[in-house]
Amino acid sequence: MKKRSSSGNQLPVNYPSVPSTKSGAYQYNEPAVPAKADRVPGSKFSLRDRESRADLRLRIEQLLLTRDTRSDDAWRKLGEEGRSLMVELLDDEAIRSQEAIFHRLIATLGILAVKRSVAPLSAILIDESSTNLTRAYAANALGRTGEGTAIDALVSALTVKDDMVRRQIAIAFSRIDRETVIPHLMKLQSDKSVAVSEVAEAALRRWEQRLGARFDIKGSKASKKARNVKNVTPLPQR
Repeated sequence: MKKRSSSGNQLPVNYPSVPSTKSGAYQYNEPAVPAKADRVPGSKFSLRDRESRADLRLRIEQLLLTRDTRSDDAWRKLGEEGRSLMVELLDDEAIRSQEAIFHRLIATLGILAVKRSVAPLSAILIDESSTNLTRAYAANALGRTGEGTAIDALVSALTVKDDMVRRQIAIAFSRIDRETVIPHLMKLQSDKSVAVSEVAEAALRRWEQRLGARFDIKGSKASKKARNVKNVTPLPQR
């Protein structure tokens, strides 16, 4: 039998392969996967005592694809090892290349209040190459952790021009139970965007009630207008 030549459009292999109609001349389809699964030994045999990191990552990715970050208790069942892996995935290029999945991961870390995620989330927030939407997700998640160590990153990002990001920063400050956020809320109440200033104003009023103190709350234009409308005495009907 004549040997196949290695030149031209053929590969120097001795096993049959099927050319791919959707690929180049030198690419071939993989052999078909067997229809039936291989048989394994009885139940007494165990390849490993616990789930591998590859299995754990697969579970995390499946949960991210469900688009459900709140009601499913499966996230909490991942345990400490699962949370650690989720934090590591913040720097995973495969995850970051899928923006929707990346944002769900950030949001989930915030909902679960994973404290060890503060450092990488802070890096995402202050990274000017990140999109405004990604930075907004990071700010929101930092606030949900409630950690005072997130304050520095939130302050560093206050100069961002996007109103959505600054609003999430204001919301984050309102969720952190530290009196050190008060000066930053005082600054944000004068923000040019009403969407930002109203959040800061509401947070300052809660601090006033809690501390029994009075702050110089300027009030946003929207809140002033609302109060003026409420204080108007209606004319008597004739």
